[in-house]
Amino acid sequence: MAELKGSGYCNELIPLDSKEFAQHYLLNEILLIEAANVRLQLLSAMAHGIETAGALLDGLPYKAKGQGKKRFDLALKKLFPASYSAANQQINLYSQLRSHLAHSMIPSNLISIEVGTENHLQMEGNMLHISLKMLFDDYCCAIEKLIQKIDSGELKSKKISFENLNGLNGND
Repeated sequence: MAELKGSGYCNELIPLDSKEFAQHYLLNEILLIEAANVRLQLLSAMAHGIETAGALLDGLPYKAKGQGKKRFDLALKKLFPASYSAANQQINLYSQLRSHLAHSMIPSNLISIEVGTENHLQMEGNMLHISLKMLFDDYCCAIEKLIQKIDSGELKSKKISFENLNGLNGND
């Protein structure tokens, strides 16, 4: 986790590297949300986490503008089972899942989120079924795969500064 250097109001935050960031924010906090059984927040956090994982995969600066869809698609392609990329080609998961969750806190009406696992990533007419449990399991495996790629040196680590989030870095 990022450390604060100094004391008082003007603390200097030592940035996290990609591995620390992925481990803490993309995996551990997702595990906490899932353990709390807060399903809609879990879905939203995973959708955003997929895009963020793509930001750690590409060669661009972490805060590069206009890269959301490219990064989301890259993470699906490089970290998730192939069935996600196939579903993405059919329904544009960035638009229909991630963007809808970001802007209205619900997926589009072309996606059905389900608790059961039997219809995961199956199309029925123009409706894509997504199992929250299967997505969660695949998401966790994907982030672990991302962390392994960083550990092995396959991915260059990016420094991620949180100077505007100092309050989140305290020990509770």
